[in-house]
Amino acid sequence: MDKDLMDPGSFRFGLALEGTGWHPASWLSSPVTNAEELFGSDYWTSWGRAAGSGGVDFVTLEDGLSLQTDRFAIADQARDRVRGRLDPVVTAAVLLAATDIGEVVVSRNVTHTNPFHVAVQMASLAAIGPGRVVWRPQVSADARDAVVVGGPATPRLRPEDVYVPTRIARRLRDLFRDAEDYVRTVRELWRTFPGESLGSGDTFLNPDMVAPLDLTGTERYPAAGPLTVPVRSAPKVAVLAHHALEPYRLAAAVADRVFVTPSQEHPIPELLKAFREVERLTPDADGTEVYADVAVVLGDTEEHAQARLARLNEAAGFVWAPDTYVFVGTTDRLARELADWRAQFGLRGVRLRPAVLADDGDRIVRELVR
Repeated sequence: MDKDLMDPGSFRFGLALEGTGWHPASWLSSPVTNAEELFGSDYWTSWGRAAGSGGVDFVTLEDGLSLQTDRFAIADQARDRVRGRLDPVVTAAVLLAATDIGEVVVSRNVTHTNPFHVAVQMASLAAIGPGRVVWRPQVSADARDAVVVGGPATPRLRPEDVYVPTRIARRLRDLFRDAEDYVRTVRELWRTFPGESLGSGDTFLNPDMVAPLDLTGTERYPAAGPLTVPVRSAPKVAVLAHHALEPYRLAAAVADRVFVTPSQEHPIPELLKAFREVERLTPDADGTEVYADVAVVLGDTEEHAQARLARLNEAAGFVWAPDTYVFVGTTDRLARELADWRAQFGLRGVRLRPAVLADDGDRIVRELVR
């Protein structure tokens, strides 16, 4: 294992928490047998504590307005799949209060939510865990979301669009542009109630420092504020960007951190070159940190990892093909590969999506990061 890779601050590791894991058949391989456990605090705090004590730098929480499905945007009646998830803001509050994990990256839908409410939610989390909150604005790619929440209709992706990022991005172009304005509005709202306006003793507040926004500009979202929560340290913003112009522009324009999704067709060098070119052409872009986003199936040996994936695919009834690279192998080889990515391409870190949280997440904490 590459010791330099593990030096504090040199390369950051994130664990993507999602149900019992990211593989559709993860429930069948999980030691969790009572579905209610996934909707209680003990399950999430145990993983937050394990990640924090194991040296993981951050965990990520997913948002979702529609129930998960095996086939994108097509409802099903599966009985052996995880369906549903806790609100990520509530889960983040539990993790920030009950664990010492360094950061919690909170996904929040921006297509069907109000920027004022999201600004308050993230500011509230930042007050609970100063410097430990990152917001990931998420564009709604599933047209079912609009029906579920009663929001405005959004473009419906065709089956042939689903695994082609450029097609998805083109059809959702307006939603990505709206998301850019949305993030800027939230950041402006965070400035309406600065933490420095709070006093002490007989003085609770300096009201001259708290003021609504001037809405004389052309902002897409007219929320003026001021917020009801003081913001001493504004959360950072992270964007998950598949290989296409629109998500890359969103990340370059408003994000402090971008998660890129490598694949055999689009390896890390190509993604970095494309993103940096978009960043160069984006006004006000300012050196976004680049992280890789990788799904993992780990084993004692290469053969063991391959066998585990084969069993998971057999249980699911189809081959798992997520929206990013799937690493299948040992933690030692994964460490070497990540060390090469860092040395050659200057990646700031990685977010790892465990196929089965109890197996692959445990190996990440025990074998990879320690």
